[in-house]
Amino acid sequence: MMKPVLTLGVAFSAMLSACANTPEPTVTQDPDWPERTEAEMGSAAAAAEIRARGPWQPPADVHCRSGDILLDGHFSGGQLGDCETGADGTFTLTLYPENAPPINPSPWYAARVSGAAGELLSMTIEVDRFDARYWPKLSTDGVNWSPLPESQARFIDDGAAMQIEMTLSQPISWIAGGELLTDDWYQGWLGGLAETGDVDVTLLGESAHGRPLWLAQTAPKAEMVMFIGRQHPPEVTGALTMRPFVDAVFADTALARQFRERFQVVMVPLVNPDGVALGHWRHNTGGVDLNRDWGPFTQPETRAIKAWLDANVSDDNRIRLLLDFHSTKRNLFYTHRDVDVTDPPDVARDWLVAGFARLPDYPVTREASALAEQANSKNWFYASYGIPAITYETGDETDREAIRHSATVFAEEMMKVMLATAKPAVN
Repeated sequence: MMKPVLTLGVAFSAMLSACANTPEPTVTQDPDWPERTEAEMGSAAAAAEIRARGPWQPPADVHCRSGDILLDGHFSGGQLGDCETGADGTFTLTLYPENAPPINPSPWYAARVSGAAGELLSMTIEVDRFDARYWPKLSTDGVNWSPLPESQARFIDDGAAMQIEMTLSQPISWIAGGELLTDDWYQGWLGGLAETGDVDVTLLGESAHGRPLWLAQTAPKAEMVMFIGRQHPPEVTGALTMRPFVDAVFADTALARQFRERFQVVMVPLVNPDGVALGHWRHNTGGVDLNRDWGPFTQPETRAIKAWLDANVSDDNRIRLLLDFHSTKRNLFYTHRDVDVTDPPDVARDWLVAGFARLPDYPVTREASALAEQANSKNWFYASYGIPAITYETGDETDREAIRHSATVFAEEMMKVMLATAKPAVN
């Protein structure tokens, strides 16, 4: 029997208020970074350079000012790296990863821009030893975002840096590598699901720095599906995909109702809340890529999910599917191979064939591979439960309306395929 820790309501509202006042802690550095760098980068020269420089320490005061324009990162997800100003009034942000390499090059940035309308902002974004990746997005309210036009932004130095030149349209705006989908966004989403009366939101656990890990679930059934997201902080389009996908599963349609009647739906939408709040590239505050911690379970975030699975998966409540939402440079699905035996069988193949057929103009691929030693969620869930376990990746710059439409289509086809599978035998 499942034992919810906390059901949404007055208590949940009080917890959200307390979470909003949580102070920002100092980022923990990996004590073994020099050894990891030399061993994994494969270059003694690179390792020596990094060792001589030392690991990057984030500035204690995240702001800089030039003339009448102020940049700051004093908000959830804010990240300026090292900010310097030139005599000509220009800003230069140099982005560093939260831990020394090796690390996935996902150089996140997010700045609040304060200045009078009509002021010219000139800003260069450089990245320590990596190229720039994310095209800048602009918001004038912190909620609605749009990419800067090419007349105001461009990659320079063969993609190594980003140059932004724009005239401010109002006193306060935000520029970031992607939409700021932080605690408030997730709390609003979860609160809306709870209001339907079909979803309980429980406190699954807490992150290394004490931020809540939320789990949303419907009533237990003989079968369950699980969705997880935001293991990697900058992967915003994964979150933008997960939300309409889940909304389709909870829609008031005959297909969705039939699906929920058969399957329990369980999701952990924000696995790495510390990394998201602190503007990390990849890791949690323990210096670990959480999607390389499925098996070792050294971190509180992955341990909390493992503990819930241990307590709830049984012969009477079998897990049947895992979807893990991510972002990368293009749209793709990482799956097992069709020859690999799963229970239920052929889900990845049948689901994606159907989804691709409905989306002929949506550029997307499937990349299938055998079970490997890498300690990611896909490998661990498949090895542990024999189920189809799939990584759902959305391109960083994929059109947002295309994301919403494709996510809805893939959710509908997933439900059809899962409903067509045979129910597990009763022992």
